[in-house]
Amino acid sequence: MKSLILKPGLIPGMVTIIASVAVWQVASLFFLPVFLPGPLYLLDLIVEVYSDPASYSVIWKTLVRIFNGLVLSMFIGTAIGLLMGIKKHFESFMDSWIMVLLTFPAICWAFLSVLWFGLSEIAPLLTIVLIVFPFVSMNIWEGTKALEKELVDMATVYRADRWMMLRKVLIPQLMPYIFSAMRIALSLSWKIALVGEAFGVSSGVGQKLIYWFEDTRVDMMLTWGLSFMVLMVVIEIAVFRLWERHTFAWRHQIAN
Repeated sequence: MKSLILKPGLIPGMVTIIASVAVWQVASLFFLPVFLPGPLYLLDLIVEVYSDPASYSVIWKTLVRIFNGLVLSMFIGTAIGLLMGIKKHFESFMDSWIMVLLTFPAICWAFLSVLWFGLSEIAPLLTIVLIVFPFVSMNIWEGTKALEKELVDMATVYRADRWMMLRKVLIPQLMPYIFSAMRIALSLSWKIALVGEAFGVSSGVGQKLIYWFEDTRVDMMLTWGLSFMVLMVVIEIAVFRLWERHTFAWRHQIAN
């Protein structure tokens, strides 16, 4: 605990948070709570919403969609990025397509998914995958440029098959880029999932946001939006960041 308090960057961060909450509280005094609720008022609403067991079903459905979209995006994006890095003709073909997908408006994918598949589970899932996997591909593609060519050549000399080359040579070297892509993909997936839910399904946190938007209840939109954002930050820290630290624990052992 003492080491945390003495960290140089901790105090400025805490001061920034406290100042932001204070400004928020002062600003809320000039508006109705339904338009701009104060921090304490919003906290009461969050407690009220999550006192209802039905709220957890709503969140669970959204989390499942995010997880499915994240897994598919990572699988497709990693495969394409790896192929772009090791196959020059594939890189030439996919380079322009990846850039097109990166610049295509996210909201358009949400609308197109609904037009193609209607109000179904496929619409938000497709929206997540089409938007997220190009970012993953770009990250993995950049990672292949940093591969140790000597290790690849050595594996080739010893006639390692493709599966062994992938599992023992390529993937271990790409792990930092895979984790970086995974964290980017998570941060994008949950935001896109809410947009996809708002237009493509009849349940989930995104549907709650659009429902309260139509009712012009900013306080309830912030209740669902901010609370879900906090949940995703907790998941990112408690799962992905700890997983990354565990995977690269050997670095600290070598350093010591």
